[in-house]
Amino acid sequence: MSRRVGRRVVGRGHGRPVPALGAAMCAVAVPVVVVALPGIAAAQDSPPYVFAQGAKTVQGAVTSADAAELKAGKTYRSSIEAGVKGTGLGGGSGAKGGAGTRYYRVDLDGSSDTYVSAVAVPKVGADVKVAFNDSISVTLRDQQGNRCDSEVAAFRSAEYPRPIAATAERVVREGGGRCQDAGTYYVVVARKTAPDSTRERWDLELSVSSEPTLKSPPATTGPGVWSSVSPRPPAGIPSERPGGTGFNDARSLRQGVWKDRIRPGQTLFYRVPLDWGQQLFTEAELGTSAGDAQRKGFVPSALNVTLYNPARTPVTSKDASYGGEPSVAALDSLPPVAYENRYMSRADEAGVRFAGWYYLKVSLTPEMKGTFGNKESGVTLRLTVHGEAASAPAYVRDPGAFQVTDADRAAAENGSAQGGGSSLPSAGGQDGGQAGQGGSVRTNRMTVVGIAGIGTGSVLVLGLGVWTYVARRRAPAGW
Repeated sequence: MSRRVGRRVVGRGHGRPVPALGAAMCAVAVPVVVVALPGIAAAQDSPPYVFAQGAKTVQGAVTSADAAELKAGKTYRSSIEAGVKGTGLGGGSGAKGGAGTRYYRVDLDGSSDTYVSAVAVPKVGADVKVAFNDSISVTLRDQQGNRCDSEVAAFRSAEYPRPIAATAERVVREGGGRCQDAGTYYVVVARKTAPDSTRERWDLELSVSSEPTLKSPPATTGPGVWSSVSPRPPAGIPSERPGGTGFNDARSLRQGVWKDRIRPGQTLFYRVPLDWGQQLFTEAELGTSAGDAQRKGFVPSALNVTLYNPARTPVTSKDASYGGEPSVAALDSLPPVAYENRYMSRADEAGVRFAGWYYLKVSLTPEMKGTFGNKESGVTLRLTVHGEAASAPAYVRDPGAFQVTDADRAAAENGSAQGGGSSLPSAGGQDGGQAGQGGSVRTNRMTVVGIAGIGTGSVLVLGLGVWTYVARRRAPAGW
């Protein structure tokens, strides 16, 4: 969940490690090397969030004078500590911060709209605790210290660790007042931490997106009437497309019905290309499992669905509770994508201001584990992309991430995790019918045993023993 400061408010696996092969291996006293057995998960889990390939690591500064430079069209890795214990605040909004505040700088021209996003990635696990108001904030300031924009993303009622993102923007408009000139601006990233929360350092992914100006002056008011009536959700047998771990390996989807599996405490990412003039309608259904209805439990805010725009700005969010029967979280209706939406007063409506990839973050609370067991649940996404693609506004140059290309449409069709017009680096793509690779937590690495220095017959006998052992000890299918 996130809060826009000063302007508007935004609504809100692992496979089992393989034990020692014991007697099956000891029966033959030969040298061995570890190679692969299909279907056995590696002892090392994949990272919980896949960062952008080639992202440069930068160190946030405690003063604006030492701020590291961020460039438009680039993605960076950084980190941030917890604030002063007892207050959760890292310093303030001046030119010097404390443990929970870091400074970066960007050089902006006098015509482009700019969006600076920070994705906070806390560690996950049963021993990691976050509180209602634990948050990350991004503030953009000019050289005189004037605040251009600020946004806060907090965990709120869903108090469990998962990636959260906030974005600050500099929008150039006629009569805009401050923050309109070319020059150096400062990005202030601050972390708020409750006294009882886990105080480990959070990883950060920082990105800067630049949207070029238009060839002719744009309208400065929002669009007129638009239909908020939700069409009937698509029906039919859902196709499986496993979600990614973050923005960089998010699974591409098009209009249709899609299914996946999600564990308590897990977050999955998907993305949908949305062109000018199109509306996105989203339903996420948390499915039931055999025996859940008999448990007579109830988990509020069990499933959370959050929509982000191409600049990684939170647009809207919805929760669904779970009591043993299927439950649905349906995002509120949003206007068709239009340049003029940025002048609308409601943050969710203003968020659909450009074409490009829109991201869906789906999270399942770890509280499901205590009530309904530590098991995967089915999640079904029903997506409707309503309306024909309209002509793009006349930008003075290529808009980069803020467009839908033929490559984007192809990626949505085949389910890859990369492609198209995005100016932000992305993780390696995947095939539509395969689980996420290249760092996804759903990847099952394959480990095999290779034998050296023994005869062919012994290899065959030992191999049969290993396969029998694995067949008997194999864990249930994981993520």
